[in-house]
Amino acid sequence: MTGLVRRIIDRIAQPRLPEPGPVRDALPAARPENIDVVIFQMGKVASTAIAAGLGRSGLHSLQAHVACPGRLAEKLHTIANPALGEEVATRVYQDFLLELRVMYLLARIRRNSGAGDGLNIITPVRDPVSWYWSHFAEMYDHYRGLLLRYWQAQGGTAEAFDPRQVFLELLERMFGLLEKTAAPLDSVAGLASLQQEANELDPSNVLASQVNRFLVPLRWFDEDFLPATGVDVYRHPFDTAGGSSRLQEGGFSVLLLQYEKLGSLVGQLESFTGASALDLGRENASEDKEIPFDLAQMQKSGLERMSPALVERIYDCRYSRHFGYFPAGGDAAP
Repeated sequence: MTGLVRRIIDRIAQPRLPEPGPVRDALPAARPENIDVVIFQMGKVASTAIAAGLGRSGLHSLQAHVACPGRLAEKLHTIANPALGEEVATRVYQDFLLELRVMYLLARIRRNSGAGDGLNIITPVRDPVSWYWSHFAEMYDHYRGLLLRYWQAQGGTAEAFDPRQVFLELLERMFGLLEKTAAPLDSVAGLASLQQEANELDPSNVLASQVNRFLVPLRWFDEDFLPATGVDVYRHPFDTAGGSSRLQEGGFSVLLLQYEKLGSLVGQLESFTGASALDLGRENASEDKEIPFDLAQMQKSGLERMSPALVERIYDCRYSRHFGYFPAGGDAAP
């Protein structure tokens, strides 16, 4: 099985050379797999609620967090990691199969750019710090194991393990590292050096994994969206006051939405998709997850451990400025 996984990874990760024979300008024009919309997003942005609402309106959608070959190869490595729990591995594998389909659809549209039907993409965004707490709650069944590993690497015992306290200690170390590092927080290329710094402090690799996760929103459009679609959203203006914008490029129609204003953006979703009386119910809410501490209180405790200098660095990144995010109690980004 290991050899098979390796061959699949290599197949996905390496670009294919053209096959010998006549060159065709474009693939046959057709609406891809009868999919009305792809919800391509970083996770924890109400994508499941949007997909469910579209489904109730008779529209077919696919969701994906990752859709470029290199990143999907990384995900296969994650699935094959024996340290990953069975439940989490199954969930990641199921996501991977959908993301593989989305990768194919996006690549086909890019190949046919300007010919035949395009593809609608919905991409919600979210405050970068708020995103992390929601993500942690969603993945708590996995992260609890990581916190225990981190605790034991520090010399702690399973009997004395307090996940809330260990998480706060981990956050303090992570925030201290991010405040002091000279590496850009939103650089895709710089992530490796950040994780190396983390591993020097924590050989268990748990600190490095959380550095990666904490900074996902700041990198996501450069790391996932741009390689998969060829669209650089930062070259297009975003209406921070209204909370949404639409753009058209390379065969894609993209609707960008602020998660925080989603309740007032149903009209934009209906206009973009053609859905009528769209109902966005409560789906997959992090607040409903069973975790052994209050999420809102944990977020408050975590924020108290972030220095003003680190907060400023996070909200001065291109992602935060472009989509109008700023520190709680601060002034709106210009």
